[in-house]
Amino acid sequence: MNSELVQCADNRATVRVSLEAEEVARFFQDVYRHYSSRLKIPGFRKGKIPARIIVSRVGQEEISQQVLEEIRAEAVRRSVEELQLEVRSRKVNFTNSPLPAEGQAYELTYEAALLPEVALPDYRRFRIPIKRLQADEKMLAAYRERLLDRFTEYAAKEGAAELGDAIVYDLVTTFDDGQTAAPLRHEGVRYILGQKDNLPGYDEHFVGVRAGERRTFEYALPNDFPNRQVAGRTLIFEAAVGKVETVQRPEATPQFLKEHFQMDSAAEFERYLRETLEYELAEDERRYKDEVALSHLLGRMAVNLSEDMIKEELDYLVSAHERQLRADGRSLDELLKQRGQTLAEYREGLREEATRRLKEFLAVRAIARAENMRVTDDELSRYAATLMRRYNLSSQEMKKLRKNREFLNDAMMEILRAKVFRHITQSVVFYYEDEEPPPEDGPVSAGQAPLPGEESSGALPDTPGAGVDPVAPHGESSNPPQGEDAP
Repeated sequence: MNSELVQCADNRATVRVSLEAEEVARFFQDVYRHYSSRLKIPGFRKGKIPARIIVSRVGQEEISQQVLEEIRAEAVRRSVEELQLEVRSRKVNFTNSPLPAEGQAYELTYEAALLPEVALPDYRRFRIPIKRLQADEKMLAAYRERLLDRFTEYAAKEGAAELGDAIVYDLVTTFDDGQTAAPLRHEGVRYILGQKDNLPGYDEHFVGVRAGERRTFEYALPNDFPNRQVAGRTLIFEAAVGKVETVQRPEATPQFLKEHFQMDSAAEFERYLRETLEYELAEDERRYKDEVALSHLLGRMAVNLSEDMIKEELDYLVSAHERQLRADGRSLDELLKQRGQTLAEYREGLREEATRRLKEFLAVRAIARAENMRVTDDELSRYAATLMRRYNLSSQEMKKLRKNREFLNDAMMEILRAKVFRHITQSVVFYYEDEEPPPEDGPVSAGQAPLPGEESSGALPDTPGAGVDPVAPHGESSNPPQGEDAP
């Protein structure tokens, strides 16, 4: 089998594969053996049926079609490997592949979409300032309040709601035309009136409300409201109050601390608060470092993403969102109507996410190759064990999954992504904003050395192929917005 790269331009390759007559004959013999071991024909034992009998029973066209499928699959696999093509998918477009004839040479041609070339920045020279996070008294007080809130008790109240009470209510909103649905909505949410971080002036609309009553009012959301679709906009709020409740917050008395935290003194509780808060701040800093290091790298890498590549990723994201919405008992049509969007506008809103996911995927592959990173059998086993615990899978179910190419591809990509992210973060030099930035040619810390190669269960994860969702690392499919950022 001979492979020839006919043309390569604009991230597309045209490949010609030719086979000698003897090679074609071997494919025919493989197909004959397949049918011979499965057909039941009187007078012949399984595996001993002559080719002419098989042809008379199955038909020459069916035999040739089966041979064609086998030749195609092998031709793509071998040519991609021999020509070292970085294909986006094993699903290619055959431009010339007639039915083969036994005893004759054969030639086929196909076109394949290629992954774009990636030029990575020298991320080891990144010097990134970060804020110093330290546990002060204000943070400790907020953390103490948040921790004690877990033990807050609520009791039904027959009278009208006052500041300090809680309401349980459903909410829908529309824009100020009174018809176009706005994205703020929720059902059965408990909301405490009068808390210091509540939206200014919002709680006043519920003071005096009783269980079973409804309130309709206009409210102008602040310009810095988290949901940018409605920030600074005036909405019409329609609220149905199901319950009014009193709020009983606990006090950190010795008896309470002994009962709920098994602690003997307030000093021990305060020490626990500080240590736990400092741990959480350290975790926040670690996650921030991961995020900002990756953002720096993606913003500085050079790659040309074709429009059809972005379209494929948008198709995947929309499909993933539709599946999640159906699981929640909703539909994409309902979401679009609620937002007053067309499908084209919805897809355009996902373009930034699609672009980032593609760049992230390409960066992970490029860095993993440059640093000789591999996914080991032990890492796959630990990943499988984690999934078994998380989803309560049996060992038989996991064995079946591990034989699935799509599952293995996604698992390897997720494991590799985590290793690459850790490597990037360890390679970047961070410094606190109140410090002098370190020189770019300064010494490299021990944590910045490339990760060594490991014994591998295989090469890098395959680029997604036929039957596999396109390109994206599917282990982290984003969820569709649920509109739960309402007050």
